[in-house]
Amino acid sequence: MDRDQAASENLLDRENQLIADILDGFHTLIRLGTEKVSNAVTPGQAATDTMAVELTTHRMIKSVEDLLQLTRQLRELWVVGPLRGPGEGDDEAQKAIQKDAAAFFGMMNRARAEDRMRRVRESGGCMTYLEGNVEGNPGSGGPK
Repeated sequence: MDRDQAASENLLDRENQLIADILDGFHTLIRLGTEKVSNAVTPGQAATDTMAVELTTHRMIKSVEDLLQLTRQLRELWVVGPLRGPGEGDDEAQKAIQKDAAAFFGMMNRARAEDRMRRVRESGGCMTYLEGNVEGNPGSGGPK
């Protein structure tokens, strides 16, 4: 099992657990709400039942909030995709950088050649330029 599959199963397990918690809370609320009330119920028992209803309600609210957060996270992963781990995709990124750098340096060399020719024409042919290409490694600070 690869990492992405384990992570997605973990998220789905969390979703199932949260749904089970919400259903359990509904079951508890229904049980507490349908208990028979008699004249023999003490104020302490009534307070205990009230607290149980409040705690169950708060637990259900927390589970629903967690479920909303989880569904938001699942939607983000579905739309954007999972984040890459350290080192993943570095080769592709390096190739893309090298391709972009080669295109940039080619464009710079053409611009320099055109500028040289324009200056030679403007000087009436009394200048000469030695030709050389702009080379470099992106991020190295300039030409080699």
